[in-house]
Amino acid sequence: MKRFIVLAAIGALASLAVATPRPVDNGPISDALQVEWLEHQWTQAASAGDRSMLNDLLDDKFFEVFPGEIRRDKRDMLAATAMPSGGTQQLEDVRVQVLDNVAVATGINHYTPALGYKAIEYRFTDVFVKREDGWRVAASRMRRKETGSI
Repeated sequence: MKRFIVLAAIGALASLAVATPRPVDNGPISDALQVEWLEHQWTQAASAGDRSMLNDLLDDKFFEVFPGEIRRDKRDMLAATAMPSGGTQQLEDVRVQVLDNVAVATGINHYTPALGYKAIEYRFTDVFVKREDGWRVAASRMRRKETGSI
């Protein structure tokens, strides 16, 4: 019986190893991929109201500008509440350009404020700075995506 349990455990672990895709180790992750990943982390943290993650992601001098010239800084972001139930944010067409210790990310944020509301699309431009401990979001600008425009 013990032998059967041991073999079953080995089989289960082996199937996990086969079923779990693993990235090919080609060395360190590029700066562009790191910044793109941080964009998604930032979206999730803001949606969930994860202040600890936001504090780690946002540079101390962070600021953002929304449509209507509404401005927020890091303190405002950390004080914001999580999205209501049914609210979502999904990023699309994220592109990153790295220039030494600065990176610029652009894309579209499909934002639904709460269940039952229509999604709003925003184009964003985010600026990241590379500090000693990694990339941080320094600035963000969002504008409403115009329908039918380029």
